[in-house]
Amino acid sequence: MDLEDSEIEELANQASTIARTELSSFRRLRGGGGSGFNDYSRTAPIRANDLAVLKTRFPYLTDFSDEFLMSRSTDELLRIESTSMKLRDAEKGRDVEDRLHANKAALASRVTAVEAGSDNRWTELHAARFLGGAACSTQKLWLQARIHIGLTGHPPLSNYDMTSCGLGGFITNGGWLKLGNPASTRISLQYFNINNCGSKAGAARMLAANSDDLAEIQDLGEFKLALRSLKTAAQFVCPWNFSFLALEGFLIQSDFCRAELLHEDKPAHTLCQFVDFILATNADRWRDSEGFLTTGELASYWASFYGARPKARNSHSGGGPGPMGGGGGVSHSGYSRLPAEKKKRVRFPWVDICHMWNLGKCAKPAGTCVSSKGVPLRHCCDWRDLSNPAAVCGRDHQRTQFH
Repeated sequence: MDLEDSEIEELANQASTIARTELSSFRRLRGGGGSGFNDYSRTAPIRANDLAVLKTRFPYLTDFSDEFLMSRSTDELLRIESTSMKLRDAEKGRDVEDRLHANKAALASRVTAVEAGSDNRWTELHAARFLGGAACSTQKLWLQARIHIGLTGHPPLSNYDMTSCGLGGFITNGGWLKLGNPASTRISLQYFNINNCGSKAGAARMLAANSDDLAEIQDLGEFKLALRSLKTAAQFVCPWNFSFLALEGFLIQSDFCRAELLHEDKPAHTLCQFVDFILATNADRWRDSEGFLTTGELASYWASFYGARPKARNSHSGGGPGPMGGGGGVSHSGYSRLPAEKKKRVRFPWVDICHMWNLGKCAKPAGTCVSSKGVPLRHCCDWRDLSNPAAVCGRDHQRTQFH
């Protein structure tokens, strides 16, 4: 517990006041005789109600047992508290990095004994819920949960306080049902779409077993809101599960896969398919007692997922092939908009780069690839910036979201 200088001074003054009060009371009882306060402090026992008051005023004393404290004199207790305040003051002067390292090193020896008790997740909460956060790897936490919780998890609920986070009524009952079962491969982001909640027409969809019966996510803003609802709900249902934070981390780092989806009419639809694929994959890994997919692993999963999808070609007239399989009109649904005159048509000058290789569909060795007219094609990245269509990345890698 860190204390300001004013707080330490106040506690010291309180300790002095209590000492003077004890000494004055003793002298009145002795008629002014005796050798002083120390005679009294060595012999007078601490009563239970007095000990409770001292613990309230001096928090450091709560670390000791009542038996130990009641066997000490008032003077000894005040000396203990005074020493603790000096130690806290000295601790404040240490470097932050040194303090954090010392705290980590002390974890192995600081074992908390968890007493037996009762907990019903609602009206009665066990004190173990308020222990410090686990400092081990998130994969270890996930695997330990698999051992203790079992395959299908705890009974699902829907009365979590999402309203406190500004997301009350954003999740369907089907979403709570699927989220409560870590092994559910049928979980879908559409269960966390607000457009599937709150209407009579959508009431039947809330308990739908098949996500195909739910309204699809249409744009990027709707996708982000559904993702936030999923992540927040998971913090209530399974706070040990960091797979949703790993998924969100990948999407934020890649700017929601903007480089690949910039030319698609419905980028949110593709992202929703990818999220559903990852959710199902993590559910399978839970079933097999394997760790969840981390943010770093998700980058390769996205490259494989997107590279295997058939690419929609945009209709255009004139110009060479564009980096997404077409060089004509480009839709930027959900992303930053171009000026109206540029939004209608973006023409990419032809370059001697193999676009099929960037899509993972050219099996020819480097140096042997040629165009339909016999022009040699390079195997390098064909990514372009819309603000300068003539410029091309040209680096020795396939086109990705990272440049």
